[in-house]
Amino acid sequence: MPRRSPFFRASNLVPSLLALTLAVGWAWRETVHAREGKPVTRSQTVNVEDVAMSVYLDEGKPVGQVGLYLEGETQASAGLVTGRFVIDPGKSPHPPHVHPDEEILIVESGHGEIFCDGKTTKVGPGSVMFSAPDVPHNITNTGAEPLTFYFMKWLPKKAK
Repeated sequence: MPRRSPFFRASNLVPSLLALTLAVGWAWRETVHAREGKPVTRSQTVNVEDVAMSVYLDEGKPVGQVGLYLEGETQASAGLVTGRFVIDPGKSPHPPHVHPDEEILIVESGHGEIFCDGKTTKVGPGSVMFSAPDVPHNITNTGAEPLTFYFMKWLPKKAK
């Protein structure tokens, strides 16, 4: 009767332990990176026709439409959001507000007023607003046509 080779021979055990060690190490690495909040927003180009617009409500009433191009964490920011907003005539997305993000707003079309840091300015196509963190700001469509603007907000990661 032929003699059976033992299953746990050194020639079988070493490759198995090596594979197990590599798998555990890889799983640990992925877990650590997930806890660190690795970037979720990848480099990309988004065309306007690819942005899904939805009705935006303020206090339960429609004031326009909004669509987001990108939203999420990046390598340099804890949060990034950029989008397009179309405000109905005579409306505002919200009253003046503050947030910890820096924000840039660029008017594409229409006319209105931007309130920023205590000052109200008439705006039209090509106007730009920058708001530092915690500075009161908002925009209102004062024209007879929709006012379209693009916005970018980001919250830098804390320095380590």
